[in-house]
Amino acid sequence: MLRRVVTMRHNGMTYDAISTALNTKGITTPAGRPRWQRSHVWRLVRTAEAEQLLGRLRAK
Repeated sequence: MLRRVVTMRHNGMTYDAISTALNTKGITTPAGRPRWQRSHVWRLVRTAEAEQLLGRLRAK
C-alpha cells in the first residue's frame, strides 16, 4: 500500500487524485476506514518510511 501511494505521488499525482483512485479501487485506509481523504494521503506520504521510498525512486 505505502509503495503504491508513494509511487503515485512520485509520478505527479495530487493528494486528491490519489485518494480518489484508492477509493475507486475500494482500498481501505491503514486504520481500516473505507474512504480515503486528502489528509490521509498527505500524512502517509510524510512518514519516514515513505520518505525513504521516495528517495529511492528519485535516485533511479
